[in-house]
Amino acid sequence: MNIIKKIKFFFYKLRGDLKALNAYPSVDLSQGYRLNYDEYWKKRRGQDYHAALTSWQKERADYVAQFLKPGEVIVDLGGGDGEVLKYIKSKVDIRGICVDFNDLVLAAAKKNGLETVNVDLADLSQLAKIPSGAYILGFEILEHLPNPEEFIMAVKGKATRAMIFSFPNTGYYLHRLRLLGGKFPLQWVSHPGEHLRFWTAADARWWVRNLGLQLDQLKLYQGLPLLSRVFPKLFAQGIIIKISQSQSNLLDNSKNINQDN
Repeated sequence: MNIIKKIKFFFYKLRGDLKALNAYPSVDLSQGYRLNYDEYWKKRRGQDYHAALTSWQKERADYVAQFLKPGEVIVDLGGGDGEVLKYIKSKVDIRGICVDFNDLVLAAAKKNGLETVNVDLADLSQLAKIPSGAYILGFEILEHLPNPEEFIMAVKGKATRAMIFSFPNTGYYLHRLRLLGGKFPLQWVSHPGEHLRFWTAADARWWVRNLGLQLDQLKLYQGLPLLSRVFPKLFAQGIIIKISQSQSNLLDNSKNINQDN
């Protein structure tokens, strides 16, 4: 993208952000008080649950692909229709497993040539059904969970190399301006109950450290062009974290395995 296009896109994005400063999504809460997962997916991906990947999804997928080796098992939690795994698979010949609890989106994932496992990620008792893999992916899922700490602790042993998660950057300038104007940061699509947890870059670093895990990388991405590269904590709209077990945790796990044997 040349500099002229970047400047044009900057002002296009800025106009969109300013429109969202005082806006709310169109939703009639009187017609249903609970989040409808089917409606959520239709708004995100269309009536047939298939749509071209967004720039956000492509950037996350490209980030993951750089670490992968052919033949590795990659497990995508909350992977929906499997389009992201399908894209990753086109870059690196991996074995992709899509984990979700919606039968319609899992059927779409199967059509994409992926293995599927039905698991409700919000139900801790079901997490044992998640298969192991070199990498466990969780794009835009942690913010939907009531207790992501328990979730992380339950699934960390499933990843032989690392876990990669993404979530919105609540430190994004638009969210800060909404708070100054007396409105909460707007990160939901079809129901205000979608997001239960929120992080800034500083929060994410503190959070991973206090979970006793190792933060391999933190990447801020998307958001307001140009400025997001100079001041990413303020002008990047999303956060990606690559985390693995600390060396002490790995030693403890190794001891437990030896004791079991």
